[in-house]
Amino acid sequence: PSSEDKALDLFAEMMIEKIESIHKDWHKPWFTEGALQWPRNLSGREYNGMNALMLLLHCENEGYKIPRFCTFDCVQRLNKPGKDGQELPRVSVLRGEKSFPVMLTTFTCIHKETKEKIKYDDYKKLSDEEKAQYNVYPKMQVFRVFNVAQTNLQEARPELWEQLERENGKRVENGEHFSFGPVDAMIKDNLWICPIKPTHQNEAYYSITKNEIVVPEKEQFRDGESFYGTLFHEMVHSTGAEGVLDRLQPTSFGSKEYAREELVAELGSALVAQRYGMTKHIKEDSCAYLKGWLDELKESPQFIKTTLLDVKRASSIVTQKVDKIAQELEQNVTEEQEDKRSAKERIFYASVAYLQTADDTKQLDELKDKGDYKGLLALAKEYYDGNGMDEQHTYASPLQNRGDDLLIEDKDFAVVYNGSVGGTYDIMLKYTEQEVRDHITRYGTDRASDDVKEVAKDMAAEQFAELTHQRMPVFEMPNGDILYARYNRDKDTLDVGTATNAGMAVQHHYPYDHNMTLEANLQAVNEKLNELEEYR
Repeated sequence: PSSEDKALDLFAEMMIEKIESIHKDWHKPWFTEGALQWPRNLSGREYNGMNALMLLLHCENEGYKIPRFCTFDCVQRLNKPGKDGQELPRVSVLRGEKSFPVMLTTFTCIHKETKEKIKYDDYKKLSDEEKAQYNVYPKMQVFRVFNVAQTNLQEARPELWEQLERENGKRVENGEHFSFGPVDAMIKDNLWICPIKPTHQNEAYYSITKNEIVVPEKEQFRDGESFYGTLFHEMVHSTGAEGVLDRLQPTSFGSKEYAREELVAELGSALVAQRYGMTKHIKEDSCAYLKGWLDELKESPQFIKTTLLDVKRASSIVTQKVDKIAQELEQNVTEEQEDKRSAKERIFYASVAYLQTADDTKQLDELKDKGDYKGLLALAKEYYDGNGMDEQHTYASPLQNRGDDLLIEDKDFAVVYNGSVGGTYDIMLKYTEQEVRDHITRYGTDRASDDVKEVAKDMAAEQFAELTHQRMPVFEMPNGDILYARYNRDKDTLDVGTATNAGMAVQHHYPYDHNMTLEANLQAVNEKLNELEEYR
């Protein structure tokens, strides 16, 4: 059997084991309560629905507490010298550990006439006319991954391990009054792919004929999680509608097709709930299908593949929509915050293409010489590849070098020319300060320019000031000493010391890590202080 067949056989075995355990006790949740966050690779990229589902089950079976995974090659890439060139302890997979399969789709792009192959990333940048000249062949490939607990990462890179532990921190607190803002907004503003109608009655269902979801009111459920879990189940059903995923066909109640759709809805909603820190129990109506699911899994090798692919597609539609609404809610600032901003928000400039004498700039030169700056700007925009902000080349001013001349800009782009070094063009994409702040929150400042790092310092100072309005950061040491902390913007450090009549007597400086939250930075400082002999 192929590596794909072997992986699917393993997935089927794991699903059978999980469904059998629920069959014995259908009050059990799909995933362990209060447990894991969404599985990611070591660089932080999320696995898709199908792989995420199996990796979560794998973590439960093996007792892994941190759902982060890496290939063997990824482990090897960690073995490079430290910042100062010093040799670091070698990271390796522990002897005897076995890898786990994940399935990824790769694409081969071949020109119809020349038979030349290009990378899929390059293919995506082509125009529609150019894309039509290529055949694209998708292929499912199996990669083998290890959980970080299967490596010596904790000993070899303790700081990285502690960071991973913090990132897999606390889940949302549930309860009778638990509320999930993005979904509440989705219902209120009718933002889902079909209407959602909370109604005071006792059934939850998706109507194919009316293309609407009906669900009991939240107050009728025993807690908030139960309401959202039930709603996610019906939302997954609704993704199968005509014109969306075209999965649903009019089928008789109790048929194999109906039972399979129930499994898609159960697994999809369990994944969605898990992503947002909630526990999903099997819907009581679905319990009748448990035996049928087991029989199909045992008899049909293709059942697991087609089902998991549908789970992946359906759960992706739900999470993408919820994430989009969540992001919009986060970006909605209050009127009070708006008043504090300057009338015109600061703009930053990110270089997206830098054309030198070795590049073909003939057309740009001709437009510049004619004074056709609008035409030059239109042509310059074609060099933008659609990628996001490169924080390493993002600046508070478009003029970065002696001789730079801002030829033209509009609300989105700017073109800077420098004639003193042979004639270069720097094509820049404009971002608001808020967009720069959002980027820092997501990606940190490891590669950031000095201008971006200054924004990060402003953010840290604002967050620290806001925290001190609520409570003063205080560390109580094992020996009884009380230490205080403050953020030093000039040095970009958390300063720690004792309180005196003249202010704080600083005794320690700890570099502020903009890849972490303020709370995580304070926690890291607390851990380092507790390691010091003088406070034991």
